[in-house]
Amino acid sequence: MPYVGQTITEVFPTSISVDTATIATANISNQLTDANMAAGSIIQIVQNTYSTASQTGGSDADTGLNATITPQFSSSKILIMVNQPLSVSQDTNSARDVKFEIYRGSSTSLISGMAEISNQTGGKIAAYNAQVFLDSPNTTSSTTYKTKFGVNAGSSDVYAQQHGTSSNMILMEIRQ
Repeated sequence: MPYVGQTITEVFPTSISVDTATIATANISNQLTDANMAAGSIIQIVQNTYSTASQTGGSDADTGLNATITPQFSSSKILIMVNQPLSVSQDTNSARDVKFEIYRGSSTSLISGMAEISNQTGGKIAAYNAQVFLDSPNTTSSTTYKTKFGVNAGSSDVYAQQHGTSSNMILMEIRQ
């Protein structure tokens, strides 16, 4: 090593002067852009919180919770995460099947869940819609996701966001 034990007095110049500079192109190598992100990278996140109460006594009614995303790539996946408090009113000694679903648009059901609610004393019983789904919408057009709910058996009422509780939907575009 030529500098061991020697004092280095100047490694970098103390000043640089440029009289005139012209940048001919705006190409900068090794840029991190959406287009060159690795598979599995998160491109964008959309979140919506909704707290207006809704009620149904039937099936497939909108809960009011929705979120819209415009994918940047048609090959992207959309990860949908839903957290939604529900409650069911029912008669004494009866059981009800509560159905909850995530839809893409108004007619494409992506995933549905069901909970059997049973109560010996009657009244309202808490339920919860907590779903995660990975969708392949194959589009770069604006895409809306929403939740629906209802009762599959019986004639009970189902409530979402009752008493101002908040529901939440998160959409994440994931590069493929």
